[in-house]
Order: sequence, then C-alpha cells, then structure tokens
Amino acid sequence: MKVPFKKTSRLMMLCLLLCQASLASGASDEMPIIAYWGVPDAHTSEENFRIISECGFTVSLFPYSSLDRLVQACRNADKYGVKILGQCPEMTLTPEKAAHTLKKENGFFGYFMQDEPSVPEIRQKQKDIQKLQNIDDTHCFYINLFPYSKPEWIEASTKAKTYPEYLQAASSTSCQQISFDFYPITTRGLHANWYHNLEMVRHESVVSGKPFWGFVLSVPHSVPFSSGNYYPTPTIASLRLQIYSNLAYGAQGIQYFTYWTPEKSSDKSNDFGFHDAPISPKGQKTRTYDVVQQMNKELKLIARLFYGARVTAVNHLGKVASGTTKLASAPLNISNLRISSRKGAVVSQFEKDGHQYLAIVNKDYQKSMEVQVKPKNSQPQHVTKSLQAEPIKPNYTLEPGDILLFRLL
Repeated sequence: MKVPFKKTSRLMMLCLLLCQASLASGASDEMPIIAYWGVPDAHTSEENFRIISECGFTVSLFPYSSLDRLVQACRNADKYGVKILGQCPEMTLTPEKAAHTLKKENGFFGYFMQDEPSVPEIRQKQKDIQKLQNIDDTHCFYINLFPYSKPEWIEASTKAKTYPEYLQAASSTSCQQISFDFYPITTRGLHANWYHNLEMVRHESVVSGKPFWGFVLSVPHSVPFSSGNYYPTPTIASLRLQIYSNLAYGAQGIQYFTYWTPEKSSDKSNDFGFHDAPISPKGQKTRTYDVVQQMNKELKLIARLFYGARVTAVNHLGKVASGTTKLASAPLNISNLRISSRKGAVVSQFEKDGHQYLAIVNKDYQKSMEVQVKPKNSQPQHVTKSLQAEPIKPNYTLEPGDILLFRLL
C-alpha cells in the first residue's frame, strides 16, 4: 500500500509509437518526470512549485481535498512549468463539474484515479473514467498497479489469478499508460523478482500498444511484514540503477516515490517510518534533494534518446535474473561484448529516428564494471550522456548502476 513475448504486428508497433509520442496533456517531446506524493494540499504555494521545478520534476502527483485546492495547485504549478496529476472528491461525486473545470487548466496533467487497485476496483474505476472522459478527452487517466514482488500475494491482493491477467485488466482501461511500482533495492540486496516484473510489464506494453511508466525509490522507510529489512537512503548509484533499468526496458515515464516525506502515521501498525525524501514533512529540503536534483539533470538529457524509442530486445549478460533471457548473440555491428561483473548487466537494443542503439546497464549499484566492446566495422559510435557521438573505445569503466550507450547504425 502507498501512503495518503508475442510477435507484434507492424500496426501494433505503430500504435505503440504514436501512443508514446502523444500522451494526452504531456509535452510531446519530453518524458514526464513525476513526483509521486508531490506538493501536498496544505503547501501549494508558488514557492514550493518553484522548488519542485528546480529539482527537475515536470509533474506533481497528489490527492487534493477539494476541486478548488486542485485548481489552485494547477495554477501555481503552471507558473514554473510543472503540471498536476491530481485527484479530488469531486472527480467521483460530481464528475461533470470536475471535468469541465479541469479541462481548461493549463497546469493540469491528468486524473489520478487510484493506487494499487484490485481487478474489480479497476473495472469500477473505468466507469468513473468514462464519466470524466465524456467531458474531457484531452488529459490522461492514471492508475498505478501492484508490483510482482510477492508472487504468492498476487491473487489475494489483485483478485487476478496471475500477474499478466492483472496487467491485462489495467491495459484494457482508458488509461493511456501502464504504471506499476517496484522498489528493488533493500538492505538485503536487489530483489529477485524485479527484472521479471519488468519483463511482464514490457510484454503487456508491446501487446497493448500502451507505454509503461516505472518507479524509483527516493524515500527511505521500513519494509512491511519483513523483519530487519529496510529501504535505504537513496544514492546516485541506486537511483541510476532503477531509472536506467526502467529506460532499458522501454519506460516512457519515470516516477519518484516520494518527493514530499509523508507525515508519520498515528497508527503504529501502518507506520512505514518514512524519512528524508527530498522534502521533509514540514517543507524543508533534505540531503536527498540534491541527490535527486543531480539525477534529474542527468535524466532529462538522456531521456531525449529513450522517449519515443522502440525497444527491440532486452537481455542480460553475466548473471541472468529470474524471468529474463541471456544475451545469445552479439548486437548489430558488434563482434564481441564482454563485462567483468558478478552482478551482470542489462543489454537493451532499441530504435530511434532511424538509428539502432545499444544500452548497457551495470546491475551492481555498489561496484564499477569493466566493459569491452569490439565493433565489426566503423559504424558503431559511443554516445555520451549528453547525447554526443564520439569514436568507440575498446574498454570502458561503467560506474555502479550506470548506463553505457552506443549508436550501432
């Protein structure tokens, strides 16, 4: 709970690309960077939206107490180039009024319908979406799904027999994207099911023609029902691993949980011990703010290459994660690719603007990795994080959780 592969036809691929390039209300040339639990109801001042903008976020998600408060948030956010993915009681109680009002707001990104619903709840939310969509078909609708972290809990929590069935229920709604949360890094290491979850979400994204949005954890807290396990304070390496793995699998939006630190729960059985998100409960910057700001500056540059791209293959090199496949042959125009890492690497091949690209992600968020690349010809080039092409080198040192890019053709 959050706080208050089939062969695809050319037509389906075209639908996927069009959907990726034109998410309703989002900038067509910019990947959304979303602050889940963004600027709260009681803190919607212009100053707070200036601060979230300077941290690199383009969308702030929050459930507001009223339509008036949501509108005010939209107007203050818009002054700093931020949009609101919001919720308010009127979206359900008086949907026609809410839609007529929100469709006119420049700072409105879309309708936050529900977090981690079951299949019956998804079906009910589709009815709510339809009422809003009858008035406003220019903004997106958003539902966020449970992760595949505990397979034995799937049926009880989602009311679906399998996780793919749960994904299909969500992709059949009018939501323009598939969103799921998974926080893979704990004090016990990297979660074994994370990449399997990415595989299943990517598959449903391709089949349905709907892009997916991934999550990155930016608030340390305890792990429910897991004694002695903990989500640690984020580092630039842990953020990179989560973000770049999502991008390698084709994510078209990156969401941070959370931006604003949630207030401590009065119910001790439901207290996650949240602390040190980028902004404290009282609205002050924490040590995490600078780390996230640095990551978002990097992300905004590199996201230009991945936004609207079509991932053609994702494999693993070295240690192969559960539910994934080993890289069986060298990528296009590469005769040899080797790494020196016990944790392994994600190897993604994708297309953008008529070019073929290769992305290599170091799955170790604690140690660097050596990468050896031998091209077949003069076509491959190294692409820097600022998207500058340069001659390829035979050896690279890839920092913990970092990404290495090549243009192959």
